[in-house]
Amino acid sequence: MPALNERATEALGATEAARLGVALQSIRQPSNAAGSAGAAVASSGGAEPASPPDAGFALTVGGTRVSLGGEAGAAVLDLLQRLADGHAVVVASTDSLLTTSQAAELIGISATYLLRLANNGVIAVEYRGTHRRFRLADATAYLEKSRQAAAAKSAQQPEALAPESRHPDEQAP
Repeated sequence: MPALNERATEALGATEAARLGVALQSIRQPSNAAGSAGAAVASSGGAEPASPPDAGFALTVGGTRVSLGGEAGAAVLDLLQRLADGHAVVVASTDSLLTTSQAAELIGISATYLLRLANNGVIAVEYRGTHRRFRLADATAYLEKSRQAAAAKSAQQPEALAPESRHPDEQAP
């Protein structure tokens, strides 16, 4: 049974997050070619103006330069942006299999509710003998789908009337 191979990182301090945010802005703005936040990030064009992030860029870490583009570049930029926004981050492989408890904790629901979702076909489950396992990719896809559904639902609901917006003759509930 494979264990979840992950790396968790605490949220950055305010100063470090701000420095990283500035470096990320320089990547996204075509007028600058480089930024720095512990690891130097530069466009793949060297001294030329920065290319859009999806066109690729290079990271220099400990003197080693690594060129990134496509999905890998987008994933690294997403990771760095989350750190700059002050979030803690967990990085794991998508082919990792999670136990019921691990998947439920990741999604933020009880293990019992997760098993109900699996039994109803809402989230895919695999069996290893008599044990249920959930793919990390399926758990994160369900989490993203439920977040989008919650955001859409809250956007459709009208906000309750604030006390100052009531007519003077109306009584407060």
